Amino acid sequence: MRIFLTGFPGSGKTFLGKLWAADNRLSFYDLDGLIEEEERMSIEKIFAEKGEDYFREKEAAVLRNTDRFDNCIIACGGGTPCFFDNADWMKRNGVMVFLAETPEHIFHHLINDKKDRPLVPKYVEGMQQYIRERSAERLSFYIKSNITVFPEHLNRNGFNFILQNIPDA
Repeated sequence: MRIFLTGFPGSGKTFLGKLWAADNRLSFYDLDGLIEEEERMSIEKIFAEKGEDYFREKEAAVLRNTDRFDNCIIACGGGTPCFFDNADWMKRNGVMVFLAETPEHIFHHLINDKKDRPLVPKYVEGMQQYIRERSAERLSFYIKSNITVFPEHLNRNGFNFILQNIPDA
C-alpha cells in the first residue's frame, strides 16, 4: 500500500502524514525531503538557483522513484499533481488522497510557517488572495484523487477513514 497525500501547502500533508504513519506502523516520506536529499540543497535554493522548471522535472523523477517504497505514506508538494501527469501516475501506483483544507485554515497554517515555501508569498498582505487563486487553479488536479478528506473534520484517528475508503485496486 502506497498512499500519496496531496493538497495545497499548509493543508497538513506532512503533519498528518507523520502522525498517521506512526500510528499505523507505516513508513513516512516527504517528497520535498527526498528531493532535498538528492539535490543536497533546500527546495527554496533549488527554485532560486535552478528555477521552477528544473524543480518540477526533478519532482516528477523522484516521485516515480517512490515506486520502490511499500506500506507507506508519501506527503507530496502542493504542486506535485499538477505537472507531468503526476496525478495519474500516483493513482496507478497507489492511492491519491486530497486533503481539502479551507483557504482560511491554510492561511492560518502558512502565516506561521512561511519559510522554506518558495511559491508562498513572504508577506501577509495579499497572501489570502494568493491562496484562493492558486488553490482554485490546482483544484482540477487535486480532485483527481481517489479520496478527498477535510482535515478540519478529522481527529488523530482520521486515517482510519482513509483506510476504510481505499478503493479496490
